Amino acid sequence: MKYTAEKYNRFTVKYHSEVPAVASFYFTCEGQTVRELFYLPADKNGEFISCTEGFLEGKLAYGVFDLRIEPRGDGEAVIDDIYVSIADVPASGTYFIENDILKVGVELVWGGGLSYYEDKRCEVEGLSNMLNHADTGRLVQQSYYGTGEPPYVKGEFMGNPWSYNPVQGGDRGNCKSKLIDFAVKENSVWVKCRPRDWGHVGSYTYSYMENTYTIDGDVLRVDNKFTDWSGYEHPEAGQEVPAFYTVSYLDNFYFYNGDKPWQNEPLQVRRDLIFWPEDWPRHRFPLNEKNTETWCAWVDINDYGIGLYVPGATMLIGGRFSHNGTKDPAAGPTNYVAPLYRLKLISYKPLEYSYIITSGRLSEIREKFKENKDFTDNASFTDYNK
Repeated sequence: MKYTAEKYNRFTVKYHSEVPAVASFYFTCEGQTVRELFYLPADKNGEFISCTEGFLEGKLAYGVFDLRIEPRGDGEAVIDDIYVSIADVPASGTYFIENDILKVGVELVWGGGLSYYEDKRCEVEGLSNMLNHADTGRLVQQSYYGTGEPPYVKGEFMGNPWSYNPVQGGDRGNCKSKLIDFAVKENSVWVKCRPRDWGHVGSYTYSYMENTYTIDGDVLRVDNKFTDWSGYEHPEAGQEVPAFYTVSYLDNFYFYNGDKPWQNEPLQVRRDLIFWPEDWPRHRFPLNEKNTETWCAWVDINDYGIGLYVPGATMLIGGRFSHNGTKDPAAGPTNYVAPLYRLKLISYKPLEYSYIITSGRLSEIREKFKENKDFTDNASFTDYNK
């Protein structure tokens, strides 16, 4: 092992492995022994980089003890070396990227979920951040549903048993997910985290989530990657791709659901949605199989707001929670939508998809999505379970 710092907050592992593997070591931090557990995909010349537990709080690790690697399959897995160093800690838990039109905030302390979206052209008084970030569940973020069968031990949420549910921001107890790594470019930021399990308090999942956020004019593109390394056998489920929360003020829900997409046909609108688990059928909007215009938007009474376009989505679910029309992004009331696609998670097989976000008047949102309708087909959805 090679050390470039006596104490450190970031480490790099060099390895080679014929099969997926899970590795671990121990270090000391502020007098406590801490275990680092991490996943290594099969690679003949692999490299894994990660911040240590406590990185964002400015904590430093010392020592590398009991370094181990466990193959997940029949094949050789070997750690060749480990390097440690000290990396700069961001001054704020939220990292912002922006241009002349948009300002976007990535919540590093909550797994890199999207917590801030501002359109600098907005003329609505008091409306800056259009996204709700009241807790770890209220970001624009990745969230997936897996098994509820042993050896997995079910959690609980709102009095109901809860299956395996990696959530990018954290868990129901507001325990934050672990930042693994991040990288910044001029108009984009990449983040990777190890998410918590929503139905438990303080439990990490055996998975990674990655996002690349890129601003291009008045459009935000988000590329997503999810890798489950639990080894569990998961059932098919409707997956949120992604979970999306706005301020309560943007309380009118629009979408298209005809069979002549991108021809400016009439939109459907819901102005009185309530909390989505209540009267469940009213909050499910199956999309026409001929419909490729699979975007939706939350807007105010003057049709100004924010839109989300996810190619390949087959259903929308949405609703309003404790609606009061506030523009406060930290308030309890919020509006929610999640485009869905049914699939089962497969351990060690990454799932990747992309979406775009834009804002403005409803007609402007629709036109911008039409201009970008071919940015991706998200064929990964249909290919994933093949």
